[in-house]
Amino acid sequence: MDLAEAVEKIREAIRSKRLLIVVGRMEVSYEGRASSTLGSGDRVLMVKPDGSVLIHRPMGYEPVNWQPPGSKIEVLLDDRLVIEARRVKPKEILRIIFSEIYDIGSYKLRDEAEFAMYATEEDMRRAILMKPSIIEDGFKPIECERRAGDAGFIDILGVDSAGRLVVVEIKRRNATSEDVKQLVRYVEKIEEEFGKRPRALIVAPGVQRSAMRELELHGVEFKALSPRRCAEILREGKGLERFLE
Repeated sequence: MDLAEAVEKIREAIRSKRLLIVVGRMEVSYEGRASSTLGSGDRVLMVKPDGSVLIHRPMGYEPVNWQPPGSKIEVLLDDRLVIEARRVKPKEILRIIFSEIYDIGSYKLRDEAEFAMYATEEDMRRAILMKPSIIEDGFKPIECERRAGDAGFIDILGVDSAGRLVVVEIKRRNATSEDVKQLVRYVEKIEEEFGKRPRALIVAPGVQRSAMRELELHGVEFKALSPRRCAEILREGKGLERFLE
């Protein structure tokens, strides 16, 4: 497909907030909390109306690169077609460079079915504060959203039954290797501050296979906790009115 024609189709799909699917040969780079590059290959790009972006390889179910909802999408054309997905907070950019376009599809989809999300990450944190024993017996939260230097904010800082500090990172979806690395950065900052290394605990429904090595490498513990269970705790404690229908 001619790249100039492809640019117009892609721009029109994004303007009209359609689900966009582009199949082609591309290179991918990411700059932000980390950096990565992916050489040329045949892949599928999906841009959703909410600004989320996913790149899939021919095999596997997980995207090899992605940007969350709210990304600003720009389409450029030089000798190659470039699509950039930018975020401001945190500052990051996903850049997809097409050398060939095989196919473009855009769709105005409707999906009005009710989806039971159960709980957000904030709700999960509130459920843990309401019932700390869901982390482990004897766990006591000390502080929420504690700044860890320039690494960011810790979801929950607490102590276990032995009095050891515990840094807790919460995810409502399966934890990734980047989530584990972020938690390790928090732990390092707390160790600098207190002179003792705290336990590192990631709380999520599951862990992606690609993150298992990071858990073992850094000694990070995992606690399985689903958003649904957190919603039940909030409902039982009448913590959130929107769960009490």
